Amino acid sequence: MSKTSERGETNGTRETNDGTESLLGRMDRRTVMKGIGAAGLVGVGASSASASTSDEGFDPVEATVADVRDAIESGEATARDIVEDYLERIEVYDGAINSIISVNEHAVERAAELDEQYAASGPVGPLHGVPLILKDNNDTADMPTTNGSLSMEHSRPEDDAFIVQQLREAGCVVVAKANLDEFARGITADSSLGGQTRNPYALGRNPSGSSSGTGAAIAANLAVLGTGTDTCGSVRNPTAFGSLAGLRPTMGLISRDGIVPLSLERDTAGPMARTVADMAAMLDAMVGYDPADPLTSRGANEIPANADRIAGDSYTDYLDEDALDGLCVGVLRDFFGPDIDEEDAEEEQDCSCSDGDPVARAEAEAEQVTSLVESALDEMERQGAEIVEIEEIPDYDDLLEAANEPSVFKEDLDAYLEGVDNEYETLAEIVESDLYSCAKADSLRTSDEEDDPNARETDEYTLSVAGKVELRDAVEGLMLERGVDVLVYPTLSHPPAEIGESQPGSNCSLSAYSQLPAIVVPAGYTEDEQLPVGVEMLGFEFDEPTLIGAAYAYEQAADPRETPDGFGPLPAEAPEVPNPDYEVGIAAEDDC
Repeated sequence: MSKTSERGETNGTRETNDGTESLLGRMDRRTVMKGIGAAGLVGVGASSASASTSDEGFDPVEATVADVRDAIESGEATARDIVEDYLERIEVYDGAINSIISVNEHAVERAAELDEQYAASGPVGPLHGVPLILKDNNDTADMPTTNGSLSMEHSRPEDDAFIVQQLREAGCVVVAKANLDEFARGITADSSLGGQTRNPYALGRNPSGSSSGTGAAIAANLAVLGTGTDTCGSVRNPTAFGSLAGLRPTMGLISRDGIVPLSLERDTAGPMARTVADMAAMLDAMVGYDPADPLTSRGANEIPANADRIAGDSYTDYLDEDALDGLCVGVLRDFFGPDIDEEDAEEEQDCSCSDGDPVARAEAEAEQVTSLVESALDEMERQGAEIVEIEEIPDYDDLLEAANEPSVFKEDLDAYLEGVDNEYETLAEIVESDLYSCAKADSLRTSDEEDDPNARETDEYTLSVAGKVELRDAVEGLMLERGVDVLVYPTLSHPPAEIGESQPGSNCSLSAYSQLPAIVVPAGYTEDEQLPVGVEMLGFEFDEPTLIGAAYAYEQAADPRETPDGFGPLPAEAPEVPNPDYEVGIAAEDDC
C-alpha cells in the first residue's frame, strides 16, 4: 500500500494499439495473447485462489525475494500460487501501464515443476520460485524476442541469453517479457509492437527507457524482479522514475551474449528491483564468465564468489546498514540544475501558444529534483557519510566527446540477426519493411545508410576506445584526489515528462562512457505532483560492493519507496488512463 494518500494521477497522454491494428491486427492478437497467458493459464478459479493465497499470508504487493522464500518454506504458498498471483496482476493492471509485450504461456508449468523439485530436494537455487520479467531484448528460446518492433515480432532465438539461463537456473520463473523503446533507441518508452508504456505513478507521464516496460511493471508489482539493459541510462532512468533500485555494472561483469545489441561498446544488462537487497541477490545470479562474451574475462575474478581477496561470497554480504558511516561522498554539482536548449527555449518563447516561460518552467522542475537529492544527501550525512562538494569533472565535455564511438549498430544488429529466425535478416530489410515506429524511423534509416561496416577498423574508433579509458582514468583520478568513495548526482535532473514530450535532464553518459558502475535508488517524490526522482551513485571500477552497501544503508534509513496508488491488492480494477487516444505512429501506415 502507498505510504501517502495524496499521490494522484497527472494529466497527460496515453497510447493505444489502434495505430497498428489495421496493419497486422496487433491489438486483438496482443489482447488475446495476454488473456490466454494469464487468465487461461491460471484457470477458472484463479481470482479466488489468488485472493485466498494473499489472505492466508503471501501478499504480492511489495513482496521481496525473502518474502517468496518464506512463503514457500512455511507452506503459506507454492511457487505456482505466487506465479499465478502475479499473472493475475498482469491481467488486471497492465491495461493501464502497457508494460508487457507477451506473457509466458509456460510460466505456471515451470512453477509447478519447481514445486515438485522443492518437495523432492529443496530449492533449486537462491531465487526459487521468484517471478521475473525480462526486457524483450533478452533472448528466450521459448518465447519470441521482439526488441519492441513489428519487424521482429516473430523473431526466435536458438537459446536463452546467458543472463536468462543464469536466472532460470537460480530458480526464477519468467512470467512475461516487457516493452522497451524500440531497438532500445531512446528514453520515451514507445515501440511499434508494444505501444506506449506509462508511468504507474502518473499515467500521463513517461516511465523513461529504454527498459521502460520492466521499470513500470516492477514499480506496479507485476513481478518481483526484472532485467534491464543500459547503453546510456536505460536501466538507471526507468529505475529512477519507477522508484526502484537498479544497477549499471562495470563493463565485463555481466555477459552481453543473447542481448539484442545497440552499441556493444556500452551495452550491458543490469538488475532492477524494488529493494537494494533484491537487486543484489539478482546480481549474484547474473554475473560470471561467459566464453561467448570475452569481455567477461575482465570481471570473472572481481565477483565476490570467485575472488579470495574480496570479503564475502555474495553481493548480499554488503547489505550493511552502517555502510555510510565513514564513507566519503562526492557531490557532482555540474550534474544538477535545468537542462535547457537555449534555441528551443527562444523559439517557444516566441510562440503565442507557449505555456509560460520555458526557462522558468525548466528551472522550477529541476529545483524540485535538486531539493530531493539534497534531502537524500542530508540523510547520508546523518548516517555518517562525509560530504565533499565537487563542482565538475575537469574537461568533461572534451573527454566525453573523445570517448564517443562511431555507430556500429548496423554491423552488430546484422550479426545478431544471423543467429535468429526472423523474417527480416538485416537492418536494410527491416528499414525496407517500414514495420517500426515513426519515432525511430529517422535513426534506423540513418544507421542503415551511414554506418560504416568497417567502423571498428577506423582511427576514429580506435581513438574512442582510448577515450573511454582516458575518461575512466580522469574520473577515478579525481575521486582519488578528492578522497571520495562514490560520486552522487541526480539520475535525471528533471522529473518525468508528459508522454509525447522529450525527456530532458538525463545524466546517463558518465557511467556509460567511463564504463564505471552506477547504482540508483529513490530520492523521493516532487512536491507539486508527487513524481518519482532517483539519486545515482557512481563508484570505482568493479567496486559494486561499495555501491550496494551505500545504497542499502541509505534505503534502510530513508525508506524512500512508496507503492503507486491504484495498483494495490486484488481484487480491484485498473486505474483510469488519461487521454486514451494517444497513438504511436507506424512507418508503414503513417508515411513517415
